[in-house]
Amino acid sequence: MENNKQKEKNFHITDLIKKINKFLSEEKSADILIIKAHLLCEYYVNQILILREKCSHKEVESLTFKEKITKALDLNDTGEKLIFDYINKLNKLRNKVGHELEYTLSESDVDSLGYVQGKEYILNKFEHETDLERLRSVLNTIVIKTALLLINSVDLERKKIKQETV
Repeated sequence: MENNKQKEKNFHITDLIKKINKFLSEEKSADILIIKAHLLCEYYVNQILILREKCSHKEVESLTFKEKITKALDLNDTGEKLIFDYINKLNKLRNKVGHELEYTLSESDVDSLGYVQGKEYILNKFEHETDLERLRSVLNTIVIKTALLLINSVDLERKKIKQETV
């Protein structure tokens, strides 16, 4: 039975990753790509906030993005701290895009996000020909890691509920 549940979970994760990749791959404009990735992350962070009972759905609506990620993520957990760093950098870039009338993507903008990945980013940086392709790759990583955190949080919550009913 557990093996079937794991297979189903793996299917859902694979399907989710495909959807995220498709959603972000269709965009040709760096500024819209950044905004889409930011919106997806915010969508997942909102669910994490509610799932972890950090605040109600009403309270979520009144929080700034920075407040949301600070409340939602456990900064003492290395994995969640990394996701926080990713999303925080994405938020700064999204704010930059939002305040520049004619935003132009630069290599340093992509690097500011990518360097959070560390060595992995630097090793793979030049596999992509353009800054836009690098940006898309980094944004996919950020959104997928945030989505996977939500999926893992759901699993943990289900296990807690199951243990409480036993």
